[in-house]
Amino acid sequence: MEPKQTRQNVRYMVYDCTKARGSTCYGWSDRIAGIVTTFIISILSRRQFLINFDTPCLLEDFLAPGDYDWRYNSSVAKNRSSSFHDLNNNRHKKIYKHMLGKSDFNTFFNDDVIFLLMNWDFIKYFRLRRNISREIPWLTKYHQADIYKHVYKFLFKLSPLSDQALNDHYRSRRQRSKIACAHIRIGRNPNMPRDIITRVAPTLDTLWKYFDTLNMKEYDLFVATDTDSVKTEAKRRYHDNMIDTPGNITHIDQTSNSDPREGFLKQLLDFYILMECDKLIIPSDSGFSMLAALLRDDEDGLYCWRDTTFVPCSRYTAVDVVQNRKFNGGKMPLKT
Repeated sequence: MEPKQTRQNVRYMVYDCTKARGSTCYGWSDRIAGIVTTFIISILSRRQFLINFDTPCLLEDFLAPGDYDWRYNSSVAKNRSSSFHDLNNNRHKKIYKHMLGKSDFNTFFNDDVIFLLMNWDFIKYFRLRRNISREIPWLTKYHQADIYKHVYKFLFKLSPLSDQALNDHYRSRRQRSKIACAHIRIGRNPNMPRDIITRVAPTLDTLWKYFDTLNMKEYDLFVATDTDSVKTEAKRRYHDNMIDTPGNITHIDQTSNSDPREGFLKQLLDFYILMECDKLIIPSDSGFSMLAALLRDDEDGLYCWRDTTFVPCSRYTAVDVVQNRKFNGGKMPLKT
């Protein structure tokens, strides 16, 4: 899976989410979709893949390299030609024909070091390339969910700081053999005043009724959400069983006056807890928990929130169940 680049004159493809660019990187799932896409482009363009990520804080402080060292160092661009390409949203159309293999990527990316910002998933289109089975064999063999899972774990593991925080605030506080989790996204609220998407609030009574059916001697409970009021209500109802992570609720692209490191760590801890849940309920409009569902190891216990009901789903069916647009329809529905 690792791009084979060892020569001194190697060229680079860098996923670039940095303050210096002044560009919007969007939420966690958008960033991971962009990282996966940039990783694939690096292989197709025969370039070394790196990540330059300091918004809202330095990524490598919280996630360390897994099996591949992606850490960017400014020395790679010294005395070399470079260019930055913001291909977020519809700007990706500039490289559409290159994704399909109708033209070599390096006819578009012709500098030594390419800094690229994207928030889209293009696995469907990469698979349409005539020679893709030779270029990237694993791209033709695995389900999209497994591609995300394997690439993510190939690139990332928790840093010592994050691993210690997960131990301190989650693993050491577990009291019961199982954990049931839910992600609730309300939308624009005092915690997320700049959320531009107007949402219909989920029917929380549906969740509380489901939690009430669980054996509280067997299950710890965890709720990830974008608003304090939901956390408060969950703790009021299930005080003895609730596990929580410290820090203020923030959006990593909308940190406002909150401590960006604290907010980033809280979101990352929430994300990793959702990945470990025995039972996980995800909403219809959030890529944050959808991505956690794709990356989880447990194939059972996943439920998709549809209106006032929870529909059993899996890593392979979740996107089709919770959204009208299909998983393979272009952009991964990985919005946070």
